[in-house]
Amino acid sequence: MLNNHAGSNFHGMKLNRHPVAWVSQVLAPWINSNAQLEMSRYQYVPQSFNDYRSTYRVPVAQINERSLLEMLMSLEPETELAVHSKVIVNNEHYHIPMIDFGSKGSTPSASEAIKELCRYWNMGFSLYESGRSFHGYGNRLLTNEQWLQFMGSLLLLNKPSGYKLIDERWVGHRIMGGYSALRWSKNTSHYKRFPVHCGFVNADSFQIQETDINSMITPPPKPIGPTF
Repeated sequence: MLNNHAGSNFHGMKLNRHPVAWVSQVLAPWINSNAQLEMSRYQYVPQSFNDYRSTYRVPVAQINERSLLEMLMSLEPETELAVHSKVIVNNEHYHIPMIDFGSKGSTPSASEAIKELCRYWNMGFSLYESGRSFHGYGNRLLTNEQWLQFMGSLLLLNKPSGYKLIDERWVGHRIMGGYSALRWSKNTSHYKRFPVHCGFVNADSFQIQETDINSMITPPPKPIGPTF
């Protein structure tokens, strides 16, 4: 049984700054539908083409802090939890735009390119520090075709030489897999911390600061992607 203490802090993780809070807001318009979010348990193997994952689906109505805690506590040793971009509604596939930025030193706030990306796609991103890098989650869904174009546009943010804003290997793996995926747990020694909210970016501004997600970010606008 989950108590109130576990509900606010789990192994040092602040639930109100975990990506589950943002993702649940993005998917809120479909909470009363049969929509499902794809997730997985996986084993990290560095520099490998193989992707050792056990994939499953969770009803959008169950994407919340309580279900996150249950999933975290049920993880086997040396196994991590990931959220996928893929959202299934009436047998149609859509995607939450996701970004895995480069190394921690390559902070996304150092480049205006990400603002240009936001303008091009007419969306904003909630940002999370993951320990070794930063993660970003968009505020509206994309069709499968749009998602492929979005992933390609991420690669265009990297300079031909030198500064790498985007993790190119992550993009390659995710295009091969047919979906994006970002870590939601810290269950192995490979990772330094749970992902924690640190800011927001849109076409006009880039904010990174230590604050509570509820005071930092207004709820995402009603998605302008697919309607059901």
